[in-house]
Amino acid sequence: MDNNVTHKNEGQEAWRMNLATMHRQCPICNKKKGNCHFPTQLHLNSPCLECKHAWKPVGIKYNGTALKVTHGKTPIRLLGIRYNMWLDSTAQRRYVIDGITEMACFLRKNRDLSIENSLRLIDCTLAPLLAFSGPVIIWPEKEFKKLTAAFVRCNKEAWQMSPNTSTALFTFPKDRGGLQMKMPRAMDTWRARRIQID
Repeated sequence: MDNNVTHKNEGQEAWRMNLATMHRQCPICNKKKGNCHFPTQLHLNSPCLECKHAWKPVGIKYNGTALKVTHGKTPIRLLGIRYNMWLDSTAQRRYVIDGITEMACFLRKNRDLSIENSLRLIDCTLAPLLAFSGPVIIWPEKEFKKLTAAFVRCNKEAWQMSPNTSTALFTFPKDRGGLQMKMPRAMDTWRARRIQID
């Protein structure tokens, strides 16, 4: 009997330790945080404490009709770019990287496309995806490395190469045996300079 109680307490203690180390994603700010940042009630989709206690306007009416109120940390799409009121562009960066990853998966599934058609598809979809929001939003170095890796992976799929193929093949200049692919940083720099000139 005493052994069962000890075993049950150990199981509960292990469950509490596991719960303490878990992370959840806030539905408002979309950030992954530890469980200590959420209310103690076990609601499945509750916001983090920071978002829960942040001020939110209520009771705004226009011609007698109540207007929808959006929390300041909720990403909104304004002029095609996803930002929140704190100028956090995490949602837009995730949208761009997801688009590139989706294209890589599409090219992986459709190996019957010729290499020329796959490269044309990349030129028509990924370059505009980067050129539109690339220079406008802030790209931390860590996120930019992820973007470059996803971009190179997509080009490897277009060339129907193994994922283990060296990245240098795409980045080296043509006179050194590379393909001299236009990297995301070059696209962003070119677009930013063009915006400054206009």
